[in-house]
Amino acid sequence: MPAGVLSKRIRRCIGLFALSAALSVFAVCGPIAAIANDEYLLGPQDKVRVKIYEWRASRDVIFEWKALNDTFTVSAGGTLSLPFVGAIPAAGLTPNSLAYAIGDNLKRNMGLGRRPDAAVEVIQYRPFYIVGHVMQPGEFPYRPELTVLQALSIAGGLRTREESIARFEREMIQGRGDVSLLGLENINLLARKARLEAELKHANKIEFPGSLISRQDDRAVTLLMEQERSIFQARREGLETQIRALENLRAFLEKELISLDKQLVFHDRQIALIQKELGDVSSLVSKGLAAAPREMSLERALAQYQSERLAGETSLLRTRQEISKTEISILELRNRYVNEVTATLRLTQAELDALGRKAETAIELLHESEISAPRLLARQARAAKAEPIYTIVRTTNGHSEELRAGESNVVKPGDTLKVEIPMPVLEDFEATDPGPPGTTALSIAPTTSRVPNVR
Repeated sequence: MPAGVLSKRIRRCIGLFALSAALSVFAVCGPIAAIANDEYLLGPQDKVRVKIYEWRASRDVIFEWKALNDTFTVSAGGTLSLPFVGAIPAAGLTPNSLAYAIGDNLKRNMGLGRRPDAAVEVIQYRPFYIVGHVMQPGEFPYRPELTVLQALSIAGGLRTREESIARFEREMIQGRGDVSLLGLENINLLARKARLEAELKHANKIEFPGSLISRQDDRAVTLLMEQERSIFQARREGLETQIRALENLRAFLEKELISLDKQLVFHDRQIALIQKELGDVSSLVSKGLAAAPREMSLERALAQYQSERLAGETSLLRTRQEISKTEISILELRNRYVNEVTATLRLTQAELDALGRKAETAIELLHESEISAPRLLARQARAAKAEPIYTIVRTTNGHSEELRAGESNVVKPGDTLKVEIPMPVLEDFEATDPGPPGTTALSIAPTTSRVPNVR
């Protein structure tokens, strides 16, 4: 064999050996050197990058399995599915063991002469979870060599105790505002009720209740009473104006009725005179002493007066009908006014009843907030020296266990970190301040359970 060819093959063999060594190291150590892959056990949601190469001596080349050199995610069932390789149980394996299993399956499935060199790199670890007294509980991306204290900082730190006090302060401010608004609404409804009762009784003025009279020094109450008096006066004047207009119309119609009666009397007299004259003329015409046209003229005049009398009678009946309609309108106006006032009064009373129940609830809630805030302050003062309790919930081989942890203990992917701040019970406050009627004393007993320490 020529020396040049031999030297070329030697260099290729050295390169292949270096590549195999690099892949072996790559399979053992990922780019994140903080976690050793041969100690990390894979699990669902882990994302890995697979690299597979094969030395083909017949062609004196290094073949890359491009279809397999990609990123894959461990399924919820703990398996990793790859083309030509199939589904491999990955949960519980180290990246190095998974790389060996991939190469072994690929050799068996593809009928290769030797196992290809495979490497597995974890590029994204499954998340961890943190719950309890932290600012932002939830799911977070895992970081290598993550400690309990670092996980706590990722979640925003411990939840500040001042937040509960601020909540009680907001509740007290809102409660006082609600009670004040309910008081103003109650005054408004009482004044409206007094005005409606005066309207229903057809009184000349409003008789306000003593609860409003005693608060006349309050500008808001005085203004409200004046407004109700103005409404009362305006509504009464409006009703009286409408009734007065209808009564004037009725008086006018009654005068018209008298005039029509007089016209009928005049028509009757005219008709009687024409009939008498017609009788005389008809007698003369029959004797030939008077002309016939004279008789016909009197008959036409008689017919005309009789027609006018019928028209007068019709107008008389129509006027009487209008008088009846006017009286009905006056009655309907009064009834409609009374019905409207009665319905509004009933609705106002219902609103007063509902408002009373709301006020009772608002006052009880305000009282509860006012007595709960000092208790919480005292309780938190005692709890200021209490140390947080850290518990890691970890699932191993399908079994969940709780491990007591400290700030320096390491959190693993998939772990759930529980953070609790014990709050002592203030028995002294509960004994001296029973709270408002119908309520029970506030007590928060810390629940702690024995859990093993993190190994």
